Amino acid sequence: MEDKISYAIDKDRINQQKMKLIVVNRRPQYTEQSQKTARQEIEKQLFQIFKKYD
Repeated sequence: MEDKISYAIDKDRINQQKMKLIVVNRRPQYTEQSQKTARQEIEKQLFQIFKKYD
């Protein structure tokens, strides 16, 4: 993994009766290569799980 990860920030405002809330979500933005590597690892792990039930 990388040392410095940039984050995408999403802000949503929720108005419920007299309350006003701001929800802030941060999610990491990985490089394309990192995403591909992570996707391959997840596929391998899922294959191992589903292989048990075959």
